[in-house]
Amino acid sequence: MDTRSGSQCSVTPEAILNNEKLVLPPRISRVNGWSLPLHYFQVVTWAVFVGLSSATFGIFIPLLPHAWKYIAYVVTGGIFSFHLVVHLIASCIDPADSKVRLMKNYSQPMPLFDRSKHAHVIQNQFCHLCKVTVNKKTKHCISCNKCVSGFDHHCKWINNCVGSRNYWFFFSTVASATAGMLCLIAILLYVLVQYLVNPRVLRTDPKYEDVKNMNTWLLFLPLFPVQVQTLIVVIIGMLVLLLDFLGLVHLGQLLIFHIYLKAKKMTTFEYLINTCKEESSKHQAVRKDPYVQMDKGFLQQGDGALGSSAQGVKAKSSLLIHKHLCHFCTSVNQDGDSTAQRWDLTLLSRLVWNFSSQVIP
Repeated sequence: MDTRSGSQCSVTPEAILNNEKLVLPPRISRVNGWSLPLHYFQVVTWAVFVGLSSATFGIFIPLLPHAWKYIAYVVTGGIFSFHLVVHLIASCIDPADSKVRLMKNYSQPMPLFDRSKHAHVIQNQFCHLCKVTVNKKTKHCISCNKCVSGFDHHCKWINNCVGSRNYWFFFSTVASATAGMLCLIAILLYVLVQYLVNPRVLRTDPKYEDVKNMNTWLLFLPLFPVQVQTLIVVIIGMLVLLLDFLGLVHLGQLLIFHIYLKAKKMTTFEYLINTCKEESSKHQAVRKDPYVQMDKGFLQQGDGALGSSAQGVKAKSSLLIHKHLCHFCTSVNQDGDSTAQRWDLTLLSRLVWNFSSQVIP
């Protein structure tokens, strides 16, 4: 998709400005989510998965009554296993365009793009960096430095581009993680209620026959029982519940956002471009306000002038959104190149919910 003509593709440029630091593409193209360097979001994701899995199957499911225990093992275990498989596939797949995968040597450094010779990295469906003819919806990702077929966005959580080859694995990763969080919340709430009502219901495992103290609990049943006090179990439960709720909010928001995109038959990239155009047109009147001066999308007037009235407060909130959208559209260059994949998906989904309340009517 191009912002000016049908003969060019909007692509990521040779460098972008990210928080006032120049971000250059890697000289060696990344193959998939396991290409170095690993992103710290990716490390956090796997650490949380391992931690929640250990707590779920080693601490809380063994506390359930006999019948519910095996149902929870099957249902929750199936969801967690499915998530692990699709998460690995989404990270391991090379989402590059088919011709790039066929012809590219990933061990060779990529050339630097010379904008004095070409206005765009991709023109007439030919990539001047990958040196191949690509599909219409292919974009050249600055994070991976390669052309990605059916480009949706670059995901830091799997440290890989999401394109047509791995989109449904990415979507399944988000959906299964959301389902797993819901199962864990249900288990935690059941354990909490039973502990307050009748703690003996949670001590049905045969190994509790040798434990006489009601303040002593066994973790990691049935293979590696470890005795701990009630306070330890409560602290672990509260921490897991808090982490679970935070994860559910983030994942649920992300899942709803992608369901919306699929209903509209759009990619994240296309949604951002369309939103940018719509918001820019909505703010034409605001930008002419005598109390507000704009320079390349950034506020130049002090907060005092804008905050002196209700209209000023609305203008300020609205222009802050406009500032970010203008940064997305114009901070790199004026040639229509896109930096959609540099926007974290959490921010994108937040924009979906925040636009309606912050934009001046």
